[in-house]
Amino acid sequence: MPVAIPQTVRRALGEEAVVDFIPWMERWLSESIKEKAVPRDEYRELLSRLDGLEKDISLVKEEQARMRAEFSEDQAQMRAEFREDLGQLRREMSERFAHVEERFDRVNEHFDRMHERFDDMHHQMIVQTRWLIGSLALIGTVVSVLLAIAQFTP
Repeated sequence: MPVAIPQTVRRALGEEAVVDFIPWMERWLSESIKEKAVPRDEYRELLSRLDGLEKDISLVKEEQARMRAEFSEDQAQMRAEFREDLGQLRREMSERFAHVEERFDRVNEHFDRMHERFDDMHHQMIVQTRWLIGSLALIGTVVSVLLAIAQFTP
């Protein structure tokens, strides 16, 4: 198919230059196309290889998506197990703390009873001290009275 040269180029170069230029340009184009072009068989082979690569990549993407889904499931399962274990640990610790609190309550009750005993002992000591002082005062008074009587009797 002959190449149509625009009229402005024909006028600028002249008819003789255009006639010489067209075959040179056709040769140059065909040589450069041959250098850069790929034969049909090679092109088809490349297309089939690219199709194979596309299939492989889609398989890799599918496998990656499957692995991500498995990973997410495993991660969710691990989180659930961790939460369950943490809940169980919290329940066990609550039970242990309740037991410890129970023991502290018993110790506090024991101390309260000891406090009551000390209070009772303190009260008894005060009562006994008052009786002792009262008895000593009474005995002192009786002795003073007896000494006074003994002084006035011949």
